[in-house]
Amino acid sequence: MDKRPDKCAHPSCQCDAAPDSRYCSAYCEGQGKTSDIICNCGHTSCGDVRETAGTMA
Repeated sequence: MDKRPDKCAHPSCQCDAAPDSRYCSAYCEGQGKTSDIICNCGHTSCGDVRETAGTMA
């Protein structure tokens, strides 16, 4: 797990946390400490899975 102080607290997320928060988004805050294979927060640094999911083969 990445130990950057500004990293989102969701274990699978690669994003920086939002200002004044431990998380980058409501999605990650809702997931809390649940570890997923892929983060679905939708931000570019996590691969923006929600937008690209329909294009995967």
